[in-house]
Amino acid sequence: MQNDLAILILAAGSSSRLGRPKQLVTYHNEALLRRSAKQALELSPNVFVVLGHEYEACLTALKGLHVNALFHENYAKGMGSSIAFGISHTASFEHTLIMLCDQPLIPLEHYRSLLNVTCKDCMVASSYQPKERLAVPAIFPKSSYAVLMELDGDKGAQALLRDEKCLHVTLKHDYTIDIDTEEDIQKYL
Repeated sequence: MQNDLAILILAAGSSSRLGRPKQLVTYHNEALLRRSAKQALELSPNVFVVLGHEYEACLTALKGLHVNALFHENYAKGMGSSIAFGISHTASFEHTLIMLCDQPLIPLEHYRSLLNVTCKDCMVASSYQPKERLAVPAIFPKSSYAVLMELDGDKGAQALLRDEKCLHVTLKHDYTIDIDTEEDIQKYL
């Protein structure tokens, strides 16, 4: 699957709740953005990173990594817009794994578990415990790209993941943390 898989890291937002770019927050002496890119490269050589806010500083954080850094000039429109932009660059791949740069606690094993689910034309999402909410990281097949490229604004792909054909892999509660505020940094990093 490695050659048929693109990984799309969403890292374009302005981090308004944090007040500074969370992409550049450090965890284990490494920017969250660089950490997520290195994880992605463990899974596939086809890594695409959607950047926007603090583009130059984020590029510096990715220095030396063989990733495709994409500047999304309309990043302020929200996550849906970033997904659509990113998918337009991964459209030649059979599958795209979408991940976020602000979830540093998700272990590599969880991403591998998503990739180990075999279903050519199915979505495979993370099932957040204990509420069993389906969300990214998730794998989308090429058949879903047209819908993903229509996303706009701040709504992501969650509506797609509610499809009855969407398979899922449990993501333990301890790993579901998004780094959004200074309190999150103090508590989890």
